[in-house]
Amino acid sequence: MEVRVSLFGNLGRYMPEGSTGFSFAASLEDGETVQNMLDKLKLPSELPLIVIVNGGRADAGRVLKDHDDISLFLVSGGG
Repeated sequence: MEVRVSLFGNLGRYMPEGSTGFSFAASLEDGETVQNMLDKLKLPSELPLIVIVNGGRADAGRVLKDHDDISLFLVSGGG
């Protein structure tokens, strides 16, 4: 299956080699989860992430489906 992944802010440094812009298509096996995708991107597990799948919040255990649209953001603080 193929999903579209968008990395925002400082997450851009984890884009696959040869990617341009802030999004790319990723090939995954059926039944893979958000966590599987994060592992393939080699994102450090300690990064505080917000994961959006098809416009709604998702946790790491969510099973992805063909043509899902995934957006990843770093949690930021401020005041």
